[in-house]
Amino acid sequence: MKKALTLLFLFCASFCLAQVQPIQHGHAHNDYQHEHPLFDALDNGFTSIEIDVFLHNNQLIVSHDCTGLNKKPAIDSLYLNAIRERIKQNGGVVYKGYSTPVILMVELKTSATETYTKLKEVLAKYKDVLAVYRHDSIIKPGPIHILITGNQPFEEVMKEDSGFATIDAGMKRMNDTKYDRVITRYSDQWCSHFNWCGKGTMPKKERAKLDSLVAQAHQKGKDIRF
Repeated sequence: MKKALTLLFLFCASFCLAQVQPIQHGHAHNDYQHEHPLFDALDNGFTSIEIDVFLHNNQLIVSHDCTGLNKKPAIDSLYLNAIRERIKQNGGVVYKGYSTPVILMVELKTSATETYTKLKEVLAKYKDVLAVYRHDSIIKPGPIHILITGNQPFEEVMKEDSGFATIDAGMKRMNDTKYDRVITRYSDQWCSHFNWCGKGTMPKKERAKLDSLVAQAHQKGKDIRF
């Protein structure tokens, strides 16, 4: 009887996992603060996952602030190993039956140059599951896209012939073409642009501004996020 119940539980768990519907624009903000980092996001279908990292003792430690870094996990042990194993189990994709790549948005909390140098070293160990870019163009597809935010290493990425990441920039850079070729998404705080907080009808003037920002980003071939 115990064995039958165990098998039933495993079947139900597998069935529930198979029913996860990926959310095309779903973003897990500060994912590492959830009870089960990565897995809570994947179990709910999120396709963009935010990870803050500090360069500490030559490791990329996942944390929102700089306290207690010695006791916190590194990005590879908390995220990269687990998501690669999931991709392997699912035949090359993060979600079964869903080929659109999942974004890992890595926020660099320490020096852009040094932290990015370490990030490149870490990512090279996972090149089998990562997209490879030549500037903002994908030259080798992969089930994981790396997007850098926070302290952005613009100059370092610009110098590369190819790499594992592109940059998420502030919307003020939409009018500056200098770094267009390494940016794939623009992001800003909603309240930096709008007063409407989701209740009732959005004022026409603010709606027009939103439409204009989206159109401007899309015209440049970039994504946009608030």
